[in-house]
Formats: sequence, C-alpha cells, structure tokens
Amino acid sequence: MKIEIWFDYLCPLSYQTHKNLEFVLENYHFDDLEVLYRSYEVIPKFNMHESCTLHDVVSKHHVLTPEEARELLKEIKDVDKVTPVSVHDAHRLSHLAKHQDKAYAFNKRVFKAFYEDLQDISDTRVLRALALGAGLEEDEVDDVLESSRYDHAVECNRENAIMKGIHEIPHMRINRQIRLSGLQSIKDLITCLNRALYIENPSEYCEGDNCMRKKTR
Repeated sequence: MKIEIWFDYLCPLSYQTHKNLEFVLENYHFDDLEVLYRSYEVIPKFNMHESCTLHDVVSKHHVLTPEEARELLKEIKDVDKVTPVSVHDAHRLSHLAKHQDKAYAFNKRVFKAFYEDLQDISDTRVLRALALGAGLEEDEVDDVLESSRYDHAVECNRENAIMKGIHEIPHMRINRQIRLSGLQSIKDLITCLNRALYIENPSEYCEGDNCMRKKTR
C-alpha cells in the first residue's frame, strides 16, 4: 500500500494530520506500506516578518478571514506559541531523507521540534541535529545545508501538485485511488486505509471501524 502526502511544516493541519498518521502507523500493522512525502510550501521560500503568525499563513493559504483561520486551528494545541520561520531548508533535507529511506523518521522529528518543542527549524544547527538524529548520513546532510541541492526538487513537487489539481494542503492519496484533503482524524485515516485494503484484496476486508490487525505489544 502506498500513501502519498503533500505537506508543509508551516501548515498546522499538516502537523496534526501527520501526528494522527503516526498513531495509526505505530499501532496498526500493514504489509508493504510505503509513505511518500511531497513538499508543498504554502508560501514558497517564505521569509518571516516580525508580526506574522501561523494564523496569518493559514489565512493566506486557505483564503480565510483571520477569524476563520482561528476557528480552523482551535483544536491544535499551543499553535499560538509557534513562530513561523523559513522551512525551505527543512524541505530540502526531507528530500535527502527520502533518498536515504529515512523520510518518516525525519519528518516526525521536524514536526515535533517545531510544534511541540518550539525549536527554530530554519536554524541549520537545529536541522542538522534533527537530520542526524533521524539517521541521515552526516556528510550528505552537510552538503545539502551548504548548497542549493534539492532546491529544484522542492519547487517541482509543488508545481506537479498544482498540475494535479492540488491547491490546498494537507492532501493525501492512498494507492492513487483514494484522495483525502484537509485535516484527517485517526478515525478518518483508519476508515480510508480499510477501504484501500478492501480495494486491494477484498478477501481480507472486515466490518467495523478498527478492522485492521492491531499490533501486539
């Protein structure tokens, strides 16, 4: 099974959807599951200015009023404490992580660092520590941070998404058949993964919200 996710670190809905996906992946068993990350900067090469908040970023991306943006994000804990920063380098390292089969571990660390630990993920020292902690090769990490490597890949991911009709994130696609746009709850993800399993192999499908085989601990 293949899950594609278009995301941005500056998008709190991407963070919450990824956190819900983490719960599902770490508590349920899937055979041959692959998660593919697609960069989608909501504000390409964003440069922070002092008064900007995440609510401003979401308001601009989703074309919402400030009040509507606050309502959309009201369930995301401590979002007011998170300061928007440039995330382009983080996206470039995400592409390196993808090539080294460490994308899930890297992105999990970056989201946690930004939204829960309130770290500045535009700081190359912070990014370097997160990348090495996820198991990326040190010399390759340094090469990315000291160059423009993967610049084009980040830009192409966004352009290709727009050509596919994806104009808002987070956006997910399961097995190229099931599309999910916006914030996805744990229940939403389980339901859609069950549906994908049924399409892939109807004989293994069963009824109920939590039909998938629970991991044994």
